[in-house]
Amino acid sequence: MPPKSIASPPPTNGAYQDRIRTQFAALKGMRRFDDLMSASIRLKDDAGYLLCVSELHYDDDEIITLLGKWREEAITFHNKFPVTFEGTKRWLRKLLLDIPDRILHLGFAGALNEEGLMEFDNVVRGVQKVRPGIMALATQAVLAWAQATFEPRGFYLKTLDNNTHAIQFYERLGFRRAGQYALRRVQSGQGFDHVPVPAGDANPPDRYFVRMNYEPGVRLAAPGR
Repeated sequence: MPPKSIASPPPTNGAYQDRIRTQFAALKGMRRFDDLMSASIRLKDDAGYLLCVSELHYDDDEIITLLGKWREEAITFHNKFPVTFEGTKRWLRKLLLDIPDRILHLGFAGALNEEGLMEFDNVVRGVQKVRPGIMALATQAVLAWAQATFEPRGFYLKTLDNNTHAIQFYERLGFRRAGQYALRRVQSGQGFDHVPVPAGDANPPDRYFVRMNYEPGVRLAAPGR
């Protein structure tokens, strides 16, 4: 069951932001596997554990290749582009390790803000045929870890409106719809992206982002993913 205090306000927003900067940097800076294991997030029922993606992984070609493979196979993201080893390594450095308020066990982003909110982001299931319900256990565990460690005011996420599987999965975990944002699909070379509909664009949107806010105290239903 998700922690009941998930929406409680932090003592001060400054203290919350300090914890984000310090803890994210410490975790992402780890270069020894033993250190990562000691800081891992354990799942209930001995289902496994979550490791933070860190400097250790940046020099691991096998991990870079695996991350690229998982991203290439993902079909529910709002953007798609040719995935290469070099591009994945650049992403790991420039858009994860070097971003002070972004971290990847499952994924948090945009955590340095005046509202004291953490965005649940960049969730990818790499290996499909594993224990049923493990993604639900992992999501609960990382939310509980973030609440205990950083005391944010809350969590939210964005997913495409046609990703009904994800929406239902997050609803079972306590997230609730809190609005939507119109998107325009933009083709770019061999890929595409969805961007906010520009001002003055009166054409029907191509898709919507559904925003979902986390609500505490909702019991997990059947394993979902």
